[in-house]
Amino acid sequence: MTDEILEGVLDEFKKLSEIPRPSKHEEKVSSYLHQTLTTFGFDVTQDQFKNIIAEVPASEGKENAPLTILQAHMDMVCVAEDGYNFDALTDSIKLVRDEKFLTAEGTSLGADDGIGIAEILFITKNFFEGKFENIPHGPLRLIFTSDEEQGMSGALNIHKEHFDDAKFLINCDSENFDDIVVGSAGNFRVDFTREIEFVDAENLLSFKIKVGGLRGGHSGIEIADNRANAIKVLAKVLREMKLRGMVRLANIFGGTAMNVIPSTADATILTNLNFDDVKKICDEVAAQVKKIFIGEVNLTIDVETVDAPEKVFSGDDFKSLIDLLTLTHSGVYEMSGTSPQFVIASSNLGMIRTDDKITVQVMPRFNINELANELENVNKTLAKLTDFDVKFESYSPAWNFKPDGKLSKIAAEVFQRQNNFPAQVKIIHAGLECSHFIEKNPALDIISIGTTNEFIHSTQERLHLDTVTPQVNLIVETLKEISILSN
Repeated sequence: MTDEILEGVLDEFKKLSEIPRPSKHEEKVSSYLHQTLTTFGFDVTQDQFKNIIAEVPASEGKENAPLTILQAHMDMVCVAEDGYNFDALTDSIKLVRDEKFLTAEGTSLGADDGIGIAEILFITKNFFEGKFENIPHGPLRLIFTSDEEQGMSGALNIHKEHFDDAKFLINCDSENFDDIVVGSAGNFRVDFTREIEFVDAENLLSFKIKVGGLRGGHSGIEIADNRANAIKVLAKVLREMKLRGMVRLANIFGGTAMNVIPSTADATILTNLNFDDVKKICDEVAAQVKKIFIGEVNLTIDVETVDAPEKVFSGDDFKSLIDLLTLTHSGVYEMSGTSPQFVIASSNLGMIRTDDKITVQVMPRFNINELANELENVNKTLAKLTDFDVKFESYSPAWNFKPDGKLSKIAAEVFQRQNNFPAQVKIIHAGLECSHFIEKNPALDIISIGTTNEFIHSTQERLHLDTVTPQVNLIVETLKEISILSN
């Protein structure tokens, strides 16, 4: 059934990829899941936050086994290559497949976490149709949440009654097939804002400066991988220009989401420096960044002449913004004292936008909840020093490891038996919805697993096809082992 499993899961994933599903716009995908699961014959609920909850009856004779939740999130981080024509609210993801990988044309793939949903749909559909012969399971509950990538509001607001009677929960949102995750980082969102005083532009040369070619990536999983931040690079260019001449800022834009390391950023400026002077500064900064971030071999900092804007930021606004971008930490904040290779605190300068005000978004992460207060105080101080307003939103606590959990042991034994090598039982520095679920029912025994998905939250995102079938087998066999337990 190996090829059947892969093709069946990819068929479910293809259907999801045809439905636009950026965070906070899950109406269509939520309705699709509701309709699909209802067609399977399950009792399905859609709550006011677009979360989907479906009850899957147990195999005959396994009605008294512990209730297990299978869970994944329906939204995705939507990013596109520079110049690629893509509207995240209306356009489908165009899948590209070869022998080893599934990718997308010009955009992120959405395997985070569409492949988790696709696997759960495939598994429960086959349970419903009786195709997994001799593999019993206890009662199951499927939970598909909304808005995981931009605040976890689905997980935060879903009613606790959906967790009270459950014993186990398998979250299908991890990124390495041979990992069994038993703990994850907490996070919150920092919004810096400042009203802009626009003044008349002076008669100076006008240029657009564009930073591109950076690797970007996931701000938790890849935060320690020596990846440059495009917004920080652009701020360095503007700061250097201010030291050598007169600079006025008309607009600045960078990043795609607070949990993505920015790979591009651009600004329109007026200056008394000529084109060659500006290009020289950009080349010098690019050379410096490449020495510091040795993996950023494709970094480009381009300059082009543009029409002069009519308005620019006031001097005070420009200075405050450059100070904020310079002082805001983006990268590893603190490493573990017991596991030196493990990040326990970080911060990502994820986005900057300007219209009538400046908005800068930062996401701090922490694997120890006590670090959250320190990270909040750092950002409060930054706001005070730079005269920005600051708000803290979308707080998610860290999910802490339970050494006495049964589920991780069951899954690890199944993994070893199926693959002839051990899984890595580990804690990660990314955020998972499990932290909210454990708050709703502290007795829940939770693991997070997934296929191998590389470069998530970027246009290089790719799914390792050879991990799909083993992942399905791991879930199905783990459910069989749970069905043997008494409730």
